[in-house]
Amino acid sequence: MVGDYEIEDHFFKKLFNSFLNQYHMENPKFKSVAYEIDIYNTLRKRVKRNLAGKQLKYGGVSFWLKGLCWLLVTYISYTLLFQTDNGLLFWIYYVLFQMAGLLVGFSFGHDASHNTAFKNKKANQVLHFFSFLTFGIDPLLWGLRHIRSPHLYANVEGSDIDIDKNPFLRLAPSHPWTKKHAIQHIYAPFVYMLALVYSVFMGDWIYLFSKDYKWMRSGVSKNEMLIRFFLFKIVYFSLVLALPLLYSNFSISFVVITYLSSSAFTSLLFVVMLVGTHFFDEAEYYEADENGLESSWAVHQLKTSCDWNPNNAFARFLSGGSNCHAAHHLFPNICHTNYHKINSIIEEITKEYGLPYHKKSLFAMMKSHFKHLKRMGKLYY
Repeated sequence: MVGDYEIEDHFFKKLFNSFLNQYHMENPKFKSVAYEIDIYNTLRKRVKRNLAGKQLKYGGVSFWLKGLCWLLVTYISYTLLFQTDNGLLFWIYYVLFQMAGLLVGFSFGHDASHNTAFKNKKANQVLHFFSFLTFGIDPLLWGLRHIRSPHLYANVEGSDIDIDKNPFLRLAPSHPWTKKHAIQHIYAPFVYMLALVYSVFMGDWIYLFSKDYKWMRSGVSKNEMLIRFFLFKIVYFSLVLALPLLYSNFSISFVVITYLSSSAFTSLLFVVMLVGTHFFDEAEYYEADENGLESSWAVHQLKTSCDWNPNNAFARFLSGGSNCHAAHHLFPNICHTNYHKINSIIEEITKEYGLPYHKKSLFAMMKSHFKHLKRMGKLYY
């Protein structure tokens, strides 16, 4: 036990057996490396010893205070939208509304998707739904995608959706090279600015209806998924477009341009906090074969994750624990406000046993990310 949270032996095997063997088109096997598994068990024991008696599984006071802080900023900025006749102020309030709303998603929504905000799963679903409303990504589809793919198979070709081939960026060595990739490190920020708009208007619909992602939707009632999807989209578009169009003092074109530009800047905030946690220069990328992957599940998470400013309280406050990425991948069913406590133990263990552990400042992580993009932009490297 860690506090009141039981960590299952070979947690990853439990997850595989529960759904991934049935649902994913690609299901590579991690090696059962005794030495590496022993190290993971040592890590678990040390976490148990050092954090005994603490409430780790669900959100505590700091979790709720932080999320409510961002929720208050979201509410105030949204309210101010309807009280100004100044176009610049309207735009500033709108950007602040969407960015603060995104941080509500980081603070509340991510934990809710892992059922670590409340003990009650229904309560987690409700929190998950509402905490995604300001930026429009469908919470149910995002949660299924997040947990069933990159959380287990980070940087594995054919198994991690996040490194699927795309027409703009070459993110992994296995992706085909084209001439435009030579300058992808230059145009990437403009691609990243489209992340939320793409997810809202295309990505969610593809994940919901495409047969290619049937494995991701398996186990969830089709009717429930459709009802939740369209209810979410109706509430989202009412919040971000319909109400401002009806009750603000600005033209349709101005409100739409404000929405699109705000989504672009919010996308950048989203991408900056996350993209370098797996796509950085030292990260490893894999193509599974009949022999499976080269490492155990736990060591694979260390090889493919990067922490940024994990010991910085403001970074944790801002990012909802995504800056402590290794801790989240190794202990996904623990509330994010405890990651920094676990992180120091991970760093201690990796030094002791000579395992990789990637930690950078946010600036250094983004610099490493663009270095990776530049390297992937070369036909030969």
